Amino acid sequence: MAQRQNCIYCNQEITTRSKEHVIQNALGGLYESEDICCPECNNFISRHIDAPFTKIFNPIISRIDDFSKTNNTKSTPLCTGTVVYNGKSYNANIKAGKVVSCPDLSRELRCDISKLPLQIVSYNFDLKNSAFQTGIAKIAFNYAMAQNVDFKYLEPGLVVDKSGNTVNSIEYNYNIIPFYPLNPVDVSVELDGGATEPFHNMILFSQHNELWCYVDLFNTFQYYVLLSDKIPEDKKIYANYTQTLQKINHSAPVLHSLYDPKTIMIYAQQYVVEPCMDPTEFSRRVNNAVARKSQKTSISKIYSPRIGRIPIAHYISRMAQNPEHMCLFYNAIQMYYADDEFQEKNFRTLTPRLDGDTGFYPHEAYNICSQNPKILEEYTYAKFNKLNQFLCGFSR
Repeated sequence: MAQRQNCIYCNQEITTRSKEHVIQNALGGLYESEDICCPECNNFISRHIDAPFTKIFNPIISRIDDFSKTNNTKSTPLCTGTVVYNGKSYNANIKAGKVVSCPDLSRELRCDISKLPLQIVSYNFDLKNSAFQTGIAKIAFNYAMAQNVDFKYLEPGLVVDKSGNTVNSIEYNYNIIPFYPLNPVDVSVELDGGATEPFHNMILFSQHNELWCYVDLFNTFQYYVLLSDKIPEDKKIYANYTQTLQKINHSAPVLHSLYDPKTIMIYAQQYVVEPCMDPTEFSRRVNNAVARKSQKTSISKIYSPRIGRIPIAHYISRMAQNPEHMCLFYNAIQMYYADDEFQEKNFRTLTPRLDGDTGFYPHEAYNICSQNPKILEEYTYAKFNKLNQFLCGFSR
């Protein structure tokens, strides 16, 4: 497909290609597109949209070891959180996992708090401001543009205020719906177990006349964005992108006991290579696999192991008195797997319903959470609790 000739925002001819990160570089996003905007509009977005949005995630950025981003790689942003001292909680300023100031405690004790054994118990995230909503919508818009969705379907939600050729403001007016797990399999995948390593995930999909993008940042901030309701029903759109957030060590591993078939099989599974009993050839295969390893991964590699770890016997005993939920559990497993293959096009797009029918995930999530906002609050709290466990090092 030919490259876009004009900037999507100012409509001026693109004479110099500018790489725009679909998920912001400050958040570790690696996916780039040169087919969205000109350098001037890219800089405008970086200052006025990306900067206030990415600031929200400072607590995470500073706590992921070997965090991967291409710019300002050594920066450790300041953030706020809660610390505990002698059983009492205080607001504090935190940098790189260390308390740099705690005004209330300093005034109370009149001493240098850097010498005190302060325990960080949580970090603060401001999700109710317009910068957060705008940033999520912009990611969805970027992904659709990068996947060559015709701009005419996205244009109604994009509002650009210009004075001549100068852009004054950009708004992404798309409906945003929080994700909520609608079946027992998704509940287990999202909430069972302790703290989990964060990752980014985007799923672009069409259903009837609607185009949606599921955005999951750090395996915590999960939203559906409705980009259009004018997609032709016969125009099927689907794409997904998943990436980890830590830099990958591409150093050749040291392999031992390569004459032992059992050891060869263990290494083959670990590095996803074909086994062979020639030590030189097997080492070459492993080294090539390590050198090619990418932070880009797949939905299947993230979620298949999690679904495989679901304690089915536990679910059977727990739901024995509730046949409807038992049926929902098995229907979800069948929806996500067929012939032992993970059905990624069903994941986060469809869900089984209690009436035996299949529901469209964004609509079902909206209906359930609108009727009972408390369950969404409880789910959000549980996800943030898992994130805080990771950030505070409770699982390390």
